[in-house]
Amino acid sequence: MKRYLITLFALLATLTGCERFDADDRKFDNVVYLDVSQTSPVQLATFSNNRATYDCTLQAALTYPAGQDVQVSLEVDPSLVGTYNARYGTQWPMLDAKYYTLSSETATIPAGRTASDVVTLQLKELMGEGEEQTGALPLDETYLVPVRISGASMEILGGSDVAYYVVKRSSAITVAAQLGEGNWINFPTLDKYGENSKAWNGLTAITYEALIYIDQFANSIVNASGNTSTVNISSVMGVEQYLLLRIGDTNFERQQLQFDGSGSGSQFGKIPGKDASKNLEAGRWYHVACTYDQATQTVRVYVDGKIQSEETGVGITAPSKKNQINLAMRALYDLWNSASEADKPQYETDDTGYNKLGDAYQFFIGKSYDDYRPLNGKIAEARVWSVARTPEQIWENMYEITDPESDPTLLGYWKFNEGSGNTVKDYSMYGNDGVAEIDIVWPSGIEIPKINETEE
Repeated sequence: MKRYLITLFALLATLTGCERFDADDRKFDNVVYLDVSQTSPVQLATFSNNRATYDCTLQAALTYPAGQDVQVSLEVDPSLVGTYNARYGTQWPMLDAKYYTLSSETATIPAGRTASDVVTLQLKELMGEGEEQTGALPLDETYLVPVRISGASMEILGGSDVAYYVVKRSSAITVAAQLGEGNWINFPTLDKYGENSKAWNGLTAITYEALIYIDQFANSIVNASGNTSTVNISSVMGVEQYLLLRIGDTNFERQQLQFDGSGSGSQFGKIPGKDASKNLEAGRWYHVACTYDQATQTVRVYVDGKIQSEETGVGITAPSKKNQINLAMRALYDLWNSASEADKPQYETDDTGYNKLGDAYQFFIGKSYDDYRPLNGKIAEARVWSVARTPEQIWENMYEITDPESDPTLLGYWKFNEGSGNTVKDYSMYGNDGVAEIDIVWPSGIEIPKINETEE
């Protein structure tokens, strides 16, 4: 009997505890707010100049489910422009009404749910009409569109009832991918021998370049097992222990750009040497590039379109088939592996040894060979060339390559302009699309300034 009473009391205590967390018994008020304003009332709507429309989505939300439908009224309120400008010290005007429409001025949060259906603030007619783009939204000007909850059948949460959309049609690059811990870009077609990969092998010169934004130069990382490991490197792109553009190294400046040419096709070592004056900063965009040419024995490292470091008389002294640059080594293994038994010996010579490349390091963006060297930042406009681009070419083409499919020396060109999804299109003629290891985050509010249009 005693055991029965103890069990009954325990059950009653459990039931009482559960009731304490029922919605009707919560000690804080249930209120209505805009989901996008929960963390910040400012919503950046920056988009490229080739977008005719741009959608901004929002929902009315509750702290916890209500027992009845909650009706919410929404409106665009131009009177709040002055409030925004006074708070943030700006002088931005209200966006002309012809450029936007709110998909609905009402939203319903059904009983038992915490969010309404999606409401869209659509920015429209952004490119105007015709080839002359008559009436287009002016480039590189900033406007405001305040959206607020104007009424609701439940209490409204002040401070989270307004979303200020900061609208800008930009001539800059406005899309980039967020890479970092656990995420990088793989290139499956470079592991198979064929038209996609053949041009990546047998090279005598190379250029890597990309736009990067380092969020932070992490010194440690926690892996999937929960263990903490030291991080000395942020990988930009390339092949580990062969030809790799990275930031940092052991016994090297953590924030300094380094071109590692330790492979058989380069043999110039690591350039430049340790120099704190060449450190990059977190929290800003850079164009970074590196070039190597066997014929001239010249290595160059560029930052923002200008030569930062240069070494001559380095690397291969006698170019030959044996020391050509092969960036898709596993494709050569695939060539050997898929050959007939009679043909395999021709690929097993000392000069090539394709049969030994099954576990060769691969070309990645945002990774070298393990999870402890992530880029930990954003990237756009990544490219690989089979020539050493000149200083003039680097400077003039930092932000775009026109007609990329017509240039056979452009081995890979990933603009990272998708804005969604996990596949990154290769705009070169070779079509080696990149595939993310996990879901890519596509941040909003990206705007990469074009310094080659403002500097001599």
